[in-house]
Amino acid sequence: MKLLSFDRSGWDIGGVAVPWNSHSSIYGHILAHLQREKPGLKEGGEKLPDEDHVRGNVGFAWAPGALDGAFGHHGGSSDFAQVSRDVLNAFQALTARATIERARALYSLLVQHSAIDYIDQLLESLADDRRIKPDRLYAIAHWIALGAPDREPVKTSIAIMGLLRGGDCRDLLLTLGRHEEFTLYVATALQNMEADPEHWLWELGKYVTGWGRIHIVERLSGTDNERVKSWLLLEGYRNDIMTEYTALTCAKTGGLLETLRRSEADEQFLKSAGEILGALICGRGAPAEGMEAYPEGAEVAELYLRRLQNCELDIEAFNAVTTIESFLNEEEGEVQDVKLGWPQRRATILDHISAIRSRPGWEEMVHKGLASDNQQAFWNATVAAKALGIDTWEIYFERLKRGEDHWYFAMQTDDPGRIDKVVQLAEERLPLEAIACGPADELGLGPEFQSHGALDFVLQDLRRFPGKGWLLIRAGLQSPVTRNRNMALRALSAWKREAWPAEAEFMLRQGLNHEPNSDTRELMRKIIAGEILGF
Repeated sequence: MKLLSFDRSGWDIGGVAVPWNSHSSIYGHILAHLQREKPGLKEGGEKLPDEDHVRGNVGFAWAPGALDGAFGHHGGSSDFAQVSRDVLNAFQALTARATIERARALYSLLVQHSAIDYIDQLLESLADDRRIKPDRLYAIAHWIALGAPDREPVKTSIAIMGLLRGGDCRDLLLTLGRHEEFTLYVATALQNMEADPEHWLWELGKYVTGWGRIHIVERLSGTDNERVKSWLLLEGYRNDIMTEYTALTCAKTGGLLETLRRSEADEQFLKSAGEILGALICGRGAPAEGMEAYPEGAEVAELYLRRLQNCELDIEAFNAVTTIESFLNEEEGEVQDVKLGWPQRRATILDHISAIRSRPGWEEMVHKGLASDNQQAFWNATVAAKALGIDTWEIYFERLKRGEDHWYFAMQTDDPGRIDKVVQLAEERLPLEAIACGPADELGLGPEFQSHGALDFVLQDLRRFPGKGWLLIRAGLQSPVTRNRNMALRALSAWKREAWPAEAEFMLRQGLNHEPNSDTRELMRKIIAGEILGF
């Protein structure tokens, strides 16, 4: 941590022309889209000023913060040591003399490289570098963070401001942190620069719901603040990515067991407790630690189910209960681990579950949910229907005919007659000629590939029904989306060779000459040669 002492001796970055072309700054964009009293940004807020440029480079758009959130642990390797040195040298040059040429050189480097790749090494170098005057470094970082239209320079600037203590940048950082793309960097900066970062982390955490929420919760682990602990249990565990990322931290730090032991645990808390337990069970091993790392889990489940006995329950509670039931019926794994306490409590827990499942009215609740236009209510009802043995295929198919995107669920059947209906609907509804525009190496992400995604859901299960859906397979073989072609090949490989349509082998041999993906080309070759039959 460097302490600032403002004495620039005539040096002034503010007098240098900005090295970026756009007048639309990221900070201004976020500020204009803030929702003052609730999380998230106003419509259009997620799309940053550099979105089209960034998307053009990668071919699709990551969710805000997803790239840094998913790959944040690989930064600082030797692969990026030279980048860190180049950026350090550029900062040294600009702090020595503020010129437009040096500002352009620095900004060009910051735009070209992902901050996550080199930022740790850069901060270490800056902290040890006695040649760079901290007040000038701060001025450059603040200048970029306030005015730049490109995300990577802003991220680096946020990190640098966090390295320096004494600047007045908290409000700027908290505003930037409201966009999930920057929350990780702002959270780390707040930890570095604030004497009491926990309060500000919590304040920021209330207003982000995606990867930003995950990063904040990780940094609140171990808090002793009772208000923060309560927030973790009632709200903080929820995020738009996967509750599994935050469930364990919130259960441990929030004191899930201790709260259940107390008499004041109310229905709102019980709802949260059920969601956390479900996430701990479903998230075992990936993407984060789950029930295997929560020794209190068995007692928590028993107390939770005991408290439910005196409550009116909805479908969400029913689903939480049946998730625990399915876990208890597993023949190996954590539920059989005596050290975790599940075998000792199994009989009592199952008694509580049996009492809840035997309540009247569950099927009526499910059918009401299945008729709902609310997607969350419908989804909860379909999960409960499965546990109750209610066949929902006709409901999914009817909603599919209404235009809802349920192709995957409509294909989850072993009834060939039902598959015939789905195939016929797909042939009528999907723009097969437009899909079959020729092979490319597209990932198929984004709204423009919605029809390709629907075809993919059908193709991946057609291999269980050889001889069906040739028109769909043919379109898939000529799709620009690589996964479509792979799924079509796998579906065709399940057919007996003599049942292939006359054009099938010709299309495959022609495809070998135009296939851009080497793995798909090899799969095609093996199917033609008869080396792969039936996946």
